[in-house]
Amino acid sequence: MAVTGSTKKSLLILEHDTEAVLGSMQYLAKEEYQIVSCGASEEELRLACKENPHSVFVVNADNADTVTFLSKILHGTVPLTVPVICCAAKLDDIVCAHFESAKIFAWISFSSSSKVFECSVNSALEFSSVQAKHTCAIEKYKLIAQNIPESVVMLNEEWCIDFANEHLGQLAGAADPLEGRHIKTLLDSETLMRLQAVSSRLDVSEKQNFQGYVVTVHEEMVPVWFSVSRIAEGNNLLCVMTNLEENLQAEAALREAEAKYRALYLNAAEGMFRIEESGRIIEANPAFNRIFGFEVLDWSASSLSNNFLDRFVSVADFRNLMGEVQTVGRQSKFTAQLLRRDGTPIWGEISAHWSVDPKNQVPYVEGILSDVTERRRAELDLQHKATRDCLTGVYSRGYFYEKLNSILACARYEGTNFAVLYLDFNDFKNVNDTHGHHCGDIVIKELVKRIGTHIRERDVFGRIGGDEFCIVLENVRSVSDVGVVVEKIHAAADAPIQISPQHAVSVGLSVGVALYPEDGDTPDVLLQRADQAMYLEKRS
Repeated sequence: MAVTGSTKKSLLILEHDTEAVLGSMQYLAKEEYQIVSCGASEEELRLACKENPHSVFVVNADNADTVTFLSKILHGTVPLTVPVICCAAKLDDIVCAHFESAKIFAWISFSSSSKVFECSVNSALEFSSVQAKHTCAIEKYKLIAQNIPESVVMLNEEWCIDFANEHLGQLAGAADPLEGRHIKTLLDSETLMRLQAVSSRLDVSEKQNFQGYVVTVHEEMVPVWFSVSRIAEGNNLLCVMTNLEENLQAEAALREAEAKYRALYLNAAEGMFRIEESGRIIEANPAFNRIFGFEVLDWSASSLSNNFLDRFVSVADFRNLMGEVQTVGRQSKFTAQLLRRDGTPIWGEISAHWSVDPKNQVPYVEGILSDVTERRRAELDLQHKATRDCLTGVYSRGYFYEKLNSILACARYEGTNFAVLYLDFNDFKNVNDTHGHHCGDIVIKELVKRIGTHIRERDVFGRIGGDEFCIVLENVRSVSDVGVVVEKIHAAADAPIQISPQHAVSVGLSVGVALYPEDGDTPDVLLQRADQAMYLEKRS
């Protein structure tokens, strides 16, 4: 962070030096400086530095007590967190050499101009800012090193440890911090020689790998894989050590997991398979074979039935499945009708994904197959009950309205027309009252069956309630076409219906017609107009 002239600069001065410093350097009274006095104890000074991190410690070097105090702090184990500028009445070579050895940032005489002092302060603050960023970066790197699974150590030119993460301490079994120790205390002699030989020919940013051993506090030899690189700053070595013992344990765990997976694969209730893009079966578990009625060996390469494609009722379904899983890693679910070995159709739910063999780069599809025939039958049965009238098998009232709305939307979009027929049986109440509801059901079922033979499969036939029914005739070309259908329906309804060996009844029906768009452009209006037309016919 660059320090601008408009920034107010904090100057830390010991209380007993404040008067002397301000008296000798009167320009410090300017508004651009903020004077912070602190007590002449290490605790008070460090607290002042903490509370004023972006400040400069200005020292009166002519005061012997201050110099003694400063020397004690500078030679302590914990460095000051702010830069130090020493001021003295006279600066000779001996004084300057002393300041330089004490790592003072700058030293100036009391007689120096305000501009010289300001430059020194700005430089000190800029240096402090850069140093803070550098310290922050180092702490981040240390944090990263502490959180990676490998052991990390940084060595200086004397082969002593400047930094070691916790993993290395755990690996070596060391209770105390490793910083400051010679690396030879952690390595066997052969590994140390190997490390020194590798480092002697290592350039900055290069990396060398080799296998060696870390010696624990219990004198156990732990095999590790060294990755050694040189850091330009300080000519330090960075060593990352991977515990090969852990790798061996991981490999054993992997083998155990593979064995468990294999057992699961062989004993799973669901079919598990791997196929080529063409459908040829590469591998299938016993459950997969059982679903289709095959023995395990029937899927061998010599089998005539080793292609998954042959098990699909519709080739289009297989192609759709392969199309859905083309994206690598995408899991797709697909339901299709399949064939068992004996030709029996079943419903299968397939969950599959596309993958590529890492060894030969050959693509394949891997998935799980479940026999959902019973569930599918239950779903279809439930769907039928939800959309169909339980007595006649035509559409229920609610589903008929859905179909009518759909047909209307399509007709509006395509500019086509259709007709709505409203049907009511004329003498149906008399049949119920005379012969009972059982016979009434026979009559309704027979009439619906007869009427169904005179309409197209795509036409919509629904029961509105009781003995009232509606039919939607799509894409009618003319009114006369509708009239032909109505005449056929009348003829079918007029014919006697045998309700028992001894009795037959004739009920007849009334039909009302509404045309879209002439008679209305909403479902309710069209049904109302057709209903009105039906009652007009009934009264006539």
